[in-house]
Amino acid sequence: MRFLKAEEFEALIAGAELLRADGFGPKVYRARDNRVIKLFRIKRWWTSSMFYPYSLRFLRNTKRLRRRGVPCVEVDEIFYCHAIRRHGVVYQRLEGTPLDALLNEASESADQVFEEYARFIARLHAKRIYFRSLHPGNVLQLPDNGFGLIDVGDMRFPLLPFNIERRRRNFRHLLRSAEFLDALHFHAAERFVDAYLAAAALGDSRSRQLRAQLLDDFAAALPERL
Repeated sequence: MRFLKAEEFEALIAGAELLRADGFGPKVYRARDNRVIKLFRIKRWWTSSMFYPYSLRFLRNTKRLRRRGVPCVEVDEIFYCHAIRRHGVVYQRLEGTPLDALLNEASESADQVFEEYARFIARLHAKRIYFRSLHPGNVLQLPDNGFGLIDVGDMRFPLLPFNIERRRRNFRHLLRSAEFLDALHFHAAERFVDAYLAAAALGDSRSRQLRAQLLDDFAAALPERL
């Protein structure tokens, strides 16, 4: 990890485009060399992020994803700047189109992307990848039409295969995202759930059980759509 002085951080973001911010300040920049600079705020001084910051988790997760054959961003460096009290990562921009830009229309091609997105989630679950930020803004369609992940800091890799409850819990995180709820205004939840279950190959009994539970969750998240 590199420790940056205030002037070194200013040099890092000089000429960069601010891509995302919140009430606490900047979160993501695109640098002049097209790399991405992502900042992590220390929310409380007594949390585990003081000892194992999100920048290190982000780096660790990219390595684990690549070992499992999942395309993701490649980190160039991680840093901490005491002057702004932020950890950060600098990574190469992953070429592709965020799914939220592809799913905001009702068309056959968008429907196909929607179903492929569901099958991609099934493949992640088969690889025991629990990604809490699965929303369409964090999943890219790559130039080869595959999918890749960005913003991978909030992720776990359980030792045991996913049971029904863990799968359902991951979908509940997805249903809290505005990007996915927006997509449901254009695409049928049933198609998404059925595409996921077909790829997950859980067997008839467990598939029927999970299908009923997921459709209930989808209906509760967006009742006017179903």
